[in-house]
Amino acid sequence: TTRDVALALLDRDGVINVDVGAPGVVDVAQFELIDGAARAVRALNDAGVPTAVVTNQTAIGKGYVSAAYVEDVVHGEMRRALREDAGATLGEIYYAHKARDEPCDRRKPAPGMVVEALAANGLADEPSRAVFIGDTVTDMQAAARAGVRRCLVCTGYGEVMGEALRSKNQRLPYRITTRADDPTMSLPDECFPVEVYEDLAHAVCCLLAVPSFT
Repeated sequence: TTRDVALALLDRDGVINVDVGAPGVVDVAQFELIDGAARAVRALNDAGVPTAVVTNQTAIGKGYVSAAYVEDVVHGEMRRALREDAGATLGEIYYAHKARDEPCDRRKPAPGMVVEALAANGLADEPSRAVFIGDTVTDMQAAARAGVRRCLVCTGYGEVMGEALRSKNQRLPYRITTRADDPTMSLPDECFPVEVYEDLAHAVCCLLAVPSFT
């Protein structure tokens, strides 16, 4: 319920916007919101739940795109699209820019950015009051390492989980508490428990206990 969620941390690609594959959104023309994402963020706004985006943008470190372009143009478009689609607003955007072959304590699965977001929202000592909604194993690992509740969505890279659960006629939401519950066998033990939802809209509806708006 709303009382249980004091902060919603959202991955970007595959959660808010369509994942275009490596190296990511390097041209703003590639940016497209996932259906229901804007209304989900608006629902969080209306419920008084602060939001933050926590995203790896290693294309910057690889030289495919500049940090200024990501911050000003891509993230500017994300904020504009969310506002235009549903009057939704996002809080701080945390991103890790170093390439994957460079050591970094902020790039997921490291918990650095999650810890920063918790501290900025007064939850450094209460991480379990925050939720992380992501589509990858690394999202779940970063959240787990920071002590944050884990929610996996079946969009983006999470489509594999969705297909695996559907093949077993498993309805969502679904809770994975051990490796035996994970039909993809992809989640390390450190991630459990993980709650699985269709998409950001479904996750937010369930977390806030509000009717579906999609």
